[in-house]
Amino acid sequence: MERRPVTPDSTKQRRPDRSLIVVGQAVKAFGIRGEIKIIPFTESLEVFKRSPALIFGESPHKVSKIRIHKGAVLASLEGIDTRERAEQLAGRLVKTEETNLPPKKEGEYYWFELIGMKVVTSAGLYLGEIAQITPTGANDVLHVTAAGREILLPMTDEVIVHVDTEKNTMIVDPLEGLIPDD
Repeated sequence: MERRPVTPDSTKQRRPDRSLIVVGQAVKAFGIRGEIKIIPFTESLEVFKRSPALIFGESPHKVSKIRIHKGAVLASLEGIDTRERAEQLAGRLVKTEETNLPPKKEGEYYWFELIGMKVVTSAGLYLGEIAQITPTGANDVLHVTAAGREILLPMTDEVIVHVDTEKNTMIVDPLEGLIPDD
């Protein structure tokens, strides 16, 4: 199972508005011509290049130009042509329409699609809902919570049996010892 994270914020709670995705955070003005430096929350920076507009907090801005500089995104926005105007955007979360995300391959999911998903074992035991996803390097870890307890499941093909985004359900076959005895 491949990981397709979108934002650290999306790993904490399910989004009420499924049409906007947080893709980064504006950190500061860059230069004197109104560019804004954005720290991306995405694996791929393609989403910035695919977005005709970005939303800073609640304020939409049409994109004039996007360029990449030392792992950060530098955005030129229509109507933001001075350093002072760009500085007013610093600190805001940057969102885009979900339709601007790169297409997924078969078996790929964005993290925000998994947050809040019900998790059931292949034997039919309800484990809880996915509350968070943590990247570890080797594989991501699902934090499944229910009734005040947390179960950590590796996001591997051996554990994840089936993901049904329509039914908001994931079927898992946890390795022995991953599910605590109650």
